[in-house]
Amino acid sequence: MNIPLWKNNQTLVAERKPVSVLLGPGVQAQAAYRQAMQAAVDIVIENSCIEKVHGGADVEALRDMLSSMDVFPEMGTGVSKALVDIGVPAVRHALDVGNANTMAHLHCPVALPALAAEVLISATNQSLDSWDQSPFATLVEERVLAWLTAFAGLPETASGSFTSGGSQSNMTALYLASEQHSQAARRKGVIFTSAQAHFSIRKSAAVLGFSSEAVVTVATDQEGRMSASALRQAIDHAEAQGLFPLAVVATAGTTDLGAIDPLNEIADLTLSRGLWLHVDAAYGGGLLFSRHRHLLLGIERADSIALDFHKMLFQPISCGALLLRDGVRFAPLAMKADYLNPEVSVFGNVPNYVESSLQTTRRSDALKVLMTLRSIGRDGLDALICKTLENAVAAAASVQSRDYLQLAQQPSLSTVLFRYVSKQGPKRSDDITLAVRAELFRSGTAALATTVHEGRVHFKLTLLNPNSTPDVIDRVLDAVATMARELENEDVRP
Repeated sequence: MNIPLWKNNQTLVAERKPVSVLLGPGVQAQAAYRQAMQAAVDIVIENSCIEKVHGGADVEALRDMLSSMDVFPEMGTGVSKALVDIGVPAVRHALDVGNANTMAHLHCPVALPALAAEVLISATNQSLDSWDQSPFATLVEERVLAWLTAFAGLPETASGSFTSGGSQSNMTALYLASEQHSQAARRKGVIFTSAQAHFSIRKSAAVLGFSSEAVVTVATDQEGRMSASALRQAIDHAEAQGLFPLAVVATAGTTDLGAIDPLNEIADLTLSRGLWLHVDAAYGGGLLFSRHRHLLLGIERADSIALDFHKMLFQPISCGALLLRDGVRFAPLAMKADYLNPEVSVFGNVPNYVESSLQTTRRSDALKVLMTLRSIGRDGLDALICKTLENAVAAAASVQSRDYLQLAQQPSLSTVLFRYVSKQGPKRSDDITLAVRAELFRSGTAALATTVHEGRVHFKLTLLNPNSTPDVIDRVLDAVATMARELENEDVRP
């Protein structure tokens, strides 16, 4: 059946009163903007979960709610009604990343200065395609990147680009590494990384056209760090097979253990063998902004670095950056577009960031980073980061004090891995762990993650909220115990 998108009713259209829905210089538009923004803020404040980590609705209830909604009605509801219909459930049924019991993933509570900056970013709607589309925003990115590369210890030749996050940064880095060589680099090129590396490395290699065997996994030590000696052997083995060692991806903060590979040792090896060194510091890169930055010693020797600000640095998603030791290596991304790139001839010496990104249209995420850093300062940001690390140490101690839990290892960053120990054996422990995770979330008590470590299912706490203090963690671990004991004699199916 053909359903028309709208009725051909000119009289109806003419009779409707004009409503200001576009932000512009007019008094009516500005008043409507202020009203809409205030209403949205009120909805966030009034509907955020206080006691629970989410609103409690299951997937089918949420799907039914949305299925009954007319996405594109013939007559619009107006902003106020739409905010009630959509905004209220959007907040009420969101995962509350600011709740101290939300410990599942690399979600962080967001800094208020960054949220204020988001208002400016969205309202001005700048795109960093070209300088004339974003005059101030482009120069903010230039300033922040110049500061950031120096802050990370990179030389004056360094440059960077803001990205959507670690996955995009990793893919861009591998693309640029391969472009330093002939097309044979992707046919026979080998990328070395650890077993604990982020899955985006393999995905990026596949998307870029590397062979299915291109990513070689290097053994790790007991703490989950790449072994430099095993890396050397892997490179030798690849060369003996007639392959082309291209790049090493070291990880500074693995997603499960928070492990930081021995960056200096790996840099020594990549330099001597002529390999590109990329450091995926999407998680652990936050240490650069704290008194613990010495844990990243050697990162300044990398050819490229991936950083995420939406993990340890309390920025709204999405906000990442790729830093290059030598900015000229962005050159393979430079393509001439006459409608975008007349900057030098028309506007003079202004940046052209479309030539250092996989994206064309791109928002001004650097603005919220600048706003946050200036607002909080080094002491303030250091205190927040250090508190999360202290909470992780306290959580590990609390796990160790309970005979029904087993700690995987002492935390390196802000993740804590542990497993429930059932008297009925490891398989039963796995099933109960998965069931407890699901029940804690369904009840809104806590959001915990699970992962597989050494073949067994483990709980994972990701403590990116400074308010996830030892007393909060103790209550969550008590809830784990209560639910696990209730499930011990039930027919649990994960």
